[in-house]
Amino acid sequence: MPITADSVQVGDAISVGGRTLIVADLCRLPGGAGKMVRFHSGERLTLHPRSALVATRIGPPPVRSYRRRGAER
Repeated sequence: MPITADSVQVGDAISVGGRTLIVADLCRLPGGAGKMVRFHSGERLTLHPRSALVATRIGPPPVRSYRRRGAER
């Protein structure tokens, strides 16, 4: 399925340069410049808002646990 910076999710398998990389983390860039994608292999890719890549989405994104800043441990 085609994905863009707006539709990429953690857990997506993206083909880049003949390699399949799994998305580990996402970071929105300031000013609407797209997203920084970090893969499990440690590599990073910047997706421009108009970039389109082919990805495989096997299931829902993994559940991530969040902790509020300043919350008791």
